[in-house]
Amino acid sequence: MRKRRLLSVLLVLVLCVSGCSYRAPDDADISVPTVSESNVPVSETTEPAPTPTPTSTPTPTPAPFTFNPHVHTDLLSEVATDDMWESFYNMVDAVRAGEDIFECSSERAYEWIFWGNTTTVLYPVALDVVKGAGYDNGVVKLKYTMDKDKYHEREQAFETEILRILNEAIRTDYSDFEKVMGLYEYMCKHWVYDYEDINGQDEDNFGNYACLMKKNGICCEIAYAFSYLLLQAGVEAMPFGTECEHDWTYVVIGGKGYHVDPTWGLHGDDPDVMTTLDYFMMTDEERSDDGLQNKFQAEMLWMWKDDYDITRFASTDETFKPISCGASFLGMNTDRNVISYITDLGEKKEFFYGDL
Repeated sequence: MRKRRLLSVLLVLVLCVSGCSYRAPDDADISVPTVSESNVPVSETTEPAPTPTPTSTPTPTPAPFTFNPHVHTDLLSEVATDDMWESFYNMVDAVRAGEDIFECSSERAYEWIFWGNTTTVLYPVALDVVKGAGYDNGVVKLKYTMDKDKYHEREQAFETEILRILNEAIRTDYSDFEKVMGLYEYMCKHWVYDYEDINGQDEDNFGNYACLMKKNGICCEIAYAFSYLLLQAGVEAMPFGTECEHDWTYVVIGGKGYHVDPTWGLHGDDPDVMTTLDYFMMTDEERSDDGLQNKFQAEMLWMWKDDYDITRFASTDETFKPISCGASFLGMNTDRNVISYITDLGEKKEFFYGDL
């Protein structure tokens, strides 16, 4: 029996080496050790395998911005009802599809869409190029002042430019505050004030659309353009101003309102100037100190409701006061949530903005 076992083991080893398959007899008592790190002999002179160096997982690149034809702001809630917003989006969708009519909830909604600042701020590419030609029983006719194919090219060029600005200035993973800071700094660097006579200029040379495409304008154009870019980025914003004096943008960050004025922060013709923070995230008091003593007004509300609640837009939070007096922007670190700035005395400092 001992010889038989030895013979069986030898036969198994031979067959394994030769690549043949073999099934041991039922009465063979063979124990074949499994191969593992614990039972493989290690020479005393063998160096232990080096421990792999842990590698950090790279931060994924955030997705780029996509164009949003249906920008929205809750700041218009005193005037614009849900059905009015739906009617406005019906108009936008119809125009982008080259259609001649769209469903509209009421004549009031029709007036809100085409009169005043609604289209100017919320859909600037159609300003004075697509007009309402009358409301009748829930349907509005559209009138195009240019060939539809040319308008489609205009629309595509506009959307492409808006996305270029957004993706160059900010990221989709920025907080609301970081988006405001990034777009403010970008606009101050790339826009210039338009000193040309604005009388008689057409929609390609004056208005929100022209300001966004040509990178120049006066205060109302710049305020409207800045508001639109913020709305595209998902930040609550709206043009604000005083009676016939000046316009800027009202923004909401962390549930609190602030005044931001890119016009007075423009670099002008000096490429080496730094972006001032004097006109960034201002309170009502700071805004008034700039000589704007007349009554503040929400540009998209006052013409529709003269008794709207202006106290809704109060700006009293002084969180950003440390950077609002003589400070110039140096940079923003979104990992540490800090802004680097330099004071009017030449001191370099940091401002921690937290999770705003």
